Order: sequence, then structure tokens, then C-alpha cells
Amino acid sequence: MVANSDMLTNALDYITIKGFKSIASIEKLQLKPINVVIGPNGSGRSNFLGVFEFLHEIYEGKTADRLRDYVTAAGGAEKILHFGSKATREIVFDYSFRQGRYELRLRPTSDDGLYLYGGRFTTVWDLSWRVYHFEDTSFSSPMRKTAKVDDNRFLRADGANLPAFLYLLHEKHKESYDLIVRTVQRVAPFFEDFRLDPLQLKPDDIKLEWRHKKSDQYFDASSLSDGTLRFIALATLFLQPERYRPSVILVDEPELGMHPYALEVLAALVRQASVTNQVIASTQSSLLLDHFQPEDVLVADRVDGGTQLTRLESTQLAKWLEDYSLGQLWEKNELGGRPVPG
Repeated sequence: MVANSDMLTNALDYITIKGFKSIASIEKLQLKPINVVIGPNGSGRSNFLGVFEFLHEIYEGKTADRLRDYVTAAGGAEKILHFGSKATREIVFDYSFRQGRYELRLRPTSDDGLYLYGGRFTTVWDLSWRVYHFEDTSFSSPMRKTAKVDDNRFLRADGANLPAFLYLLHEKHKESYDLIVRTVQRVAPFFEDFRLDPLQLKPDDIKLEWRHKKSDQYFDASSLSDGTLRFIALATLFLQPERYRPSVILVDEPELGMHPYALEVLAALVRQASVTNQVIASTQSSLLLDHFQPEDVLVADRVDGGTQLTRLESTQLAKWLEDYSLGQLWEKNELGGRPVPG
């Protein structure tokens, strides 16, 4: 299924970023339905996604306290400003939706904070985006713990309310729920279904349980491999009903711990979701990259100390692609942003 950008009413047309962390200046970067960001460690891939987390915090908080808390957690304004306040006097964000434009300016305070000193809003739109990080699948991972049954307004960025959200889908959106189950079965053939019920002794709590095929025994999330648990969270993110999806779906390194076939299914989920929701994903997986077109890809590199992002073009790679896949070209360093061996 090919994404039609005309259907993405809340999609970003472009974004300008100046003075934010490793990003000195990116001018009117055009964004498409699918935006797969590649690049080595230190190139600024994560900082680019961090822009959207920062904007989400500002928009959601709408208070000086929320901004101060975010800046403090990030280590202070000196850590957020590109090379500190001596090199950067202000941070600028300027981005356009089809419905309007949003410009935001921040400057440092004397106590290592930031304050809003200028901006322009031509309309109000949905800034429900959040950057999803599902890399923590350890035994202490939020996804492996119990959740509150009523914590289900949206899927949290770390998947902490995954069982509660799946329970909501099972009870109210069975078609989407069944699609998630069938998709998980494609990657984990042993998986039969989830078992989602509030705990009998603590009915306000719920945990992720599942049933193995050809068995009446139930298992909890601790019995799932890291890759399977991460895939369940991603399948839920991309296959949830449209009413719950963020306007822009942002995912940081979704490929961690996944089998090559799971990456193929994941890429299909991204393409399917991009028909109605813009997707921005950061990756270091050449195998995942193989499932996208050059125009879907943004290459992050450090140039003169600052992050730059360049979109690939099929016409420039046509000869190479006759003999190599996109991922192979990346590994051969023909795309820039070469992945660094682990």
C-alpha cells in the first residue's frame, strides 16, 4: 500500500531547527509520509527525535514549570543549547502543517534554564506525538510490570501501560485487537493469544499474560523474549485504531533484538500506518533499511560539528541499486552516515 501524502492532514510539511543540542542549523527539512533516519552513533539521530519530545513537553505542559522540569532533567540549558550559551544565543523551531505554521524561540536564563521569548501560531492542531522508546525489555522493564487498568487513554512512550491498553482494545475495538494478535502470531508462531483480565486480588491492576499454542497454561511477560515483547509493543503502536494514534508516530531504534523476518513485518506495519499517519523512525539496522525506498530515508551526518540531514534520491542511486540493496550500500558507506560496528 502506497502512502498518499494528501491523506496526512496532520503531517509535517517541513521543520527548521536551530541551536538544539548537536543541531546547529537545519533549514526547512522536507518531511514525507515515511522518514527513516540513519546514521552512526554521535551523528545526531536521537537529537533529531529529541526535538519532537521537547516540543511535545512544551505543548502539553503550557506552563513554565513543565519547561523548567524538562530542562533540569536534560542537564540544564547549557546541555541543550548547541555548544552552550557562549556559542548559541537561542533555540529556534519553525515547522509547518497543512493547517498552519508554528514558530518557537527560546533563550537561556541566568540560572541555566530556558524561557520562551517569541513564537507564532497560525492555527491550533494535534500535537499528540510522542517518541516511543521500547528498548528497555529487561526484567525491570515497565512493559513487564503490572499496570493500572484505567491507564488506557493512549499507549505510553515506554509501553508501561501495554496490558491496560491491549485490554481496552480487546473490550472496545476487537477488530484492531484481533489484527494485533494475528500479526504477533506471524512473528511468534507459538503465541496463541493474550490473557487480559484485571488481577483477582487487585482488580485495579493488570499484567501482560499470554497463552502458548497447544497448551492451557498461561505465561506472563517475563516469559517473552526481548525481541517478542518489543514486537508486541510495536504491533500495538502501529495497528491501534486511528483515533488513538499520535498525529506523527515517532520511534527510536525499533529493530533492537529482532529476527530478520520480524523486521520485514515491522517495515510493512510502518508502510501501512504511513497511509494515515506520518512516521519518523531512527534506525541502525541495514536489514530494516532494505525494506524502504531511497526517498523514505534521511541520512544524519556531522558536518563542521553540527548534525545535517540529507534525503536520498532514487535517481542518484539507480545504478548502485541494480546490484546492491539499500542496506548493503549503507554498509559500503555509499550513502553516508555509515553504521558503526558494535
